[in-house]
Amino acid sequence: MSTSSPTITAILFDMGGVLVRTTDLEPRRQWERRFGMRDWALQDLFFNSPVGQAAQIGRATTADVWGHVAATLGLDANELRQLQADFWRGDTFDESLLALIELLHRHYKTGLISNALPDAREMFSGKLNSDLFDILVFSGEEGVKKPDLEIFRRALARLGVRPEESIFVDDMVENVAAAQALGMHGVHFTSGDDLRRALVQLTGSTGLTRL
Repeated sequence: MSTSSPTITAILFDMGGVLVRTTDLEPRRQWERRFGMRDWALQDLFFNSPVGQAAQIGRATTADVWGHVAATLGLDANELRQLQADFWRGDTFDESLLALIELLHRHYKTGLISNALPDAREMFSGKLNSDLFDILVFSGEEGVKKPDLEIFRRALARLGVRPEESIFVDDMVENVAAAQALGMHGVHFTSGDDLRRALVQLTGSTGLTRL
């Protein structure tokens, strides 16, 4: 006797690298060239330094992270303000994916799970709202970050769904693997078109390919 697969009732997304992507690297590259840094070194200094990692689990503030950047590079207050503006200037939301999520939200529970700084909810409130998502789960608020399974468990509990009823989309393979280890369906994000095809396959909703 065969059993049917559980119906998908929830779709969850990563933010950075999926919904928000750095489409223009030049603003950061200018600072890297100024200080003789390799490509991506400024991003590493911000996100991957000990204080940057601590902020992503709520053990430091965003101001602490910027203070570390300023001290490392020897920036005065005016230079730091300019760097802060330039650091985010090349980042853009994928409006077509936001439109897709708005459509999905009419038929599925939707959520976001992001490794992000403590002020991410405030920073992105203009884009990430209840029109798109039922829940927003930020690591800087939770004290735990992907790929730790606990952050996925919390998101699923808040949505009231079982792992096998959910899909998780992320650009980082290790985060997708963690979701799959919990029993969720995982989609490794590479492009919007590939995502739509994967969602059609998992949900059976062919109308998604038209967005």
